[in-house]
Amino acid sequence: MIDQLLHPKIAFWTGLGLLIVGFVLGNFVIPNLYWAAQSIGFPLASQFASGLASGVEFLTQIARLVGPVLIVGALVMLKIERTSAGTRSS
Repeated sequence: MIDQLLHPKIAFWTGLGLLIVGFVLGNFVIPNLYWAAQSIGFPLASQFASGLASGVEFLTQIARLVGPVLIVGALVMLKIERTSAGTRSS
């Protein structure tokens, strides 16, 4: 199972997906969550919405960190596969 996840195409598209999710969450969802938290008149609901926004922001930071690492790792794995395939055929 884990060896199937380490294919360069899967790692590349997963990294790209994480970058897109991080971008969407960071630019559209989080500002709206903070705005909703500030517009709620009840203190407990406002604290809950702020906590939810902090959790989403944490997940966004993880996605923005892991996404590029997966993309670079996929490119490195692809280069290694092509290099090793070239030396075997020679």
